[in-house]
Amino acid sequence: MLNGIADRGKVSRRGTWISTASESRGLIHTMSRFLKTLAAPVVIAALLLPGQSALHAQGSAGKKKAETPACGPRVWIEYTDDDPDYFIIKNRSARGWSLEMIAFDLSQSAGRLVFDPDTGGAGVGGASEFMPDSNSSIRLIGTVPAQDGGRTLSLQFENFAESRDYTFYIDLDATPSDGGRTWVLPADMAGTRVLAAFRGPTGQTDRVDAMFNANAEADSGAGGCV
Repeated sequence: MLNGIADRGKVSRRGTWISTASESRGLIHTMSRFLKTLAAPVVIAALLLPGQSALHAQGSAGKKKAETPACGPRVWIEYTDDDPDYFIIKNRSARGWSLEMIAFDLSQSAGRLVFDPDTGGAGVGGASEFMPDSNSSIRLIGTVPAQDGGRTLSLQFENFAESRDYTFYIDLDATPSDGGRTWVLPADMAGTRVLAAFRGPTGQTDRVDAMFNANAEADSGAGGCV
C-alpha cells in the first residue's frame, strides 16, 4: 500500500507522505492501475501513440546514446551499484512537459534482479531501504513501494519539470541461476522496463516506455525528433 497518511510535506525514509485518506485511496488506485500495465507488453503497446513501437527506446546494442533535444516527453534513467545503490531519473522532455509518475519492472532483467529493502528478508544481503532525494525541489508525493524480493516500484511526483533530475536509493540484488549475489553488474540491468507518465504544456497527458541496456541506462527517446 501507499506509504503513510499524515501531514502534507512530511518526509519519511520511504517517501513523502500525503495529506488525507481520500487522497491516498485515489493515488493508490491510480498508481496500481499504472503498475499493472507493466505486466503485459500488449497493454504497454496499446498505450503508445500511433507509430511508436512497444519498446521504442531500448537503445542499440548497449551503446550510450547522446542526450539530444526532445520534441515531447522524454525520460532518461541511470542505475549505479554502490553503497547504497541508486537511480537517477532525468526529465529530458521538451519545454512544458512534467514527469508525474514512473514505474520500474525488474521481472525481465538479465540478472533476475530483485529489490532488497529489508534486512533478513528475501534479498541476498546488504539491504538498503528506499530513500528519496531529500535535497531536491521535486516533490515525491507517493510510492507503491518495492516489496523485499519484489520486482516492481512506482513513484509519483510534483514539480518534476523538464531538465530536472531526481535521485533515489534502494538496494538491488542479482539472483541468476548460478546463485544470488549482492552486487549488480551494468549488464544485469538489461531488460528492466520503465513506464513514465507526463503532463504537457497544455494539460495533455502522455506515456512513454524505456528499457535498460547493458550500460544500466534507459532512454525513452527524443519523441517526434527521431
